[in-house]
Amino acid sequence: MARVRYAVAGQPITHSLSPLLLALVHANLVKLDRTIGFRLASHSLHLVDTAAVEDALAWGYAGFTPTAPHWDLTDAPFGKFRTDALMEKAVALGCSIEESDPRLLPTDDSSVSSQVLTELKSTHFRKDVRLPTDFLEREVWMNFTSPLKHQLVSKAVVSIDESMELNSVNALRWDGKSWWCAGVDGLGVVALAHHHGVEANSGAVLGLAGGGGAARSTASAWRNAGGSVVLYQGRRELDSSYGDIEQHGVEAVDFAVDFDECPSLPQSFSKAALNLNPRYASMEGDVESRLQSLTKTPLDGRWMLVAQHLEAWQNLWAPHLKEYLPSLDLLLTQLVHAENLLSTYA
Repeated sequence: MARVRYAVAGQPITHSLSPLLLALVHANLVKLDRTIGFRLASHSLHLVDTAAVEDALAWGYAGFTPTAPHWDLTDAPFGKFRTDALMEKAVALGCSIEESDPRLLPTDDSSVSSQVLTELKSTHFRKDVRLPTDFLEREVWMNFTSPLKHQLVSKAVVSIDESMELNSVNALRWDGKSWWCAGVDGLGVVALAHHHGVEANSGAVLGLAGGGGAARSTASAWRNAGGSVVLYQGRRELDSSYGDIEQHGVEAVDFAVDFDECPSLPQSFSKAALNLNPRYASMEGDVESRLQSLTKTPLDGRWMLVAQHLEAWQNLWAPHLKEYLPSLDLLLTQLVHAENLLSTYA
């Protein structure tokens, strides 16, 4: 049976929901074991608090961090008894939810099938890279967050897409011999836009404010899927190779994503039919109020987080199981219930 060590690495990471998502997806697949022969027997979860990519890769090799970072969701050190016990409770509760909240289901306006969406996204990947067709005996999976996404430049790591050239790596896999990497932020944005009825392949216009690895990944994935990109002035800028620079001649865009939380943007940006704030903060209130907040615009960053996490499973960590993964709406529903339980203990 295969085993995996997983970590999210970056700084700051004490608020990260990624370990909880990894555990929820794993639990969903465990329930299907008799059907799919799920060979991932166990996993360990870690936070690697670092601003240097060398430290993150060192954890991948050695599996050791000198100190256990505090995790905001349990108000306790990550990897210690309290956090492990509460994580187990939260995952059990989340995975017991087997139906998506109706408010999070895909919009009826979406006309592109999941199969077509998969084919559209397949153009994002290199055809000459072959991943393992099953889990290997000892796997290491990682997610990178700021400021690590732009730091990985190594011939020892095989990029399955353009993420290393774009300085936008946020997912890695190691089998004990080889490293693979990908940038799945952009694919997550394409998927959640499709979920809400905005289809890049129909030529939908994405308005993008700000820069950074996630913005580069998003611009690239959107254009690869057939859409066009309009760039707005933010704290960090993207050059014109990623899209058309906004010249105040655009009436409106179909989907607007603000990576920099810009204080003022043109009306063409703010009037987009769909708007996303990629960041996410802690939520307050009960399950009902949390679910309601996920239906408001701009969309909470949890939409993008869940979408890109599923893309990492589908395309890098377990592509042989992509048809058995939970849907975006179901995993988001489960996350809300699990996160709400943890909030009662923090």
